[in-house]
Amino acid sequence: MRNSKLVLLVDDDLGFQEIVSTKLKRSGFLVAEAHDGKEAIEKCNILNPDLVLMDVNMPKENGTEAVMDLSKKREVPIKVVFLTSMNNPWPGLQEGDALKVAQGLGSAGFLNKSEDIDILIEKIKDYLK
Repeated sequence: MRNSKLVLLVDDDLGFQEIVSTKLKRSGFLVAEAHDGKEAIEKCNILNPDLVLMDVNMPKENGTEAVMDLSKKREVPIKVVFLTSMNNPWPGLQEGDALKVAQGLGSAGFLNKSEDIDILIEKIKDYLK
């Protein structure tokens, strides 16, 4: 049994991934990384993380597709939060509607990558409570 919470960080931007991963580790979390939705699904099945931070736009299988696959194929749900550089990951929807879509896909919500890193880490901690 793990003493620390495991976060799976899924992003194809390696620089961003390194910054967030380092900050999460310094905050006491265990961190695993994946670079696309397909790899994220594989790692979820092996690692069973406490939280998945899922980028929306990625190669191979994007975050939206990966979250739908995870919510359909797992007996035990994993908490997923979309992580995006866009204010709204689904253009054409208002922010409140985007949150409803995220939750309808099986996600707990979404966070903005461009937010101050310390604020972002605090919001991640809130999702893990």
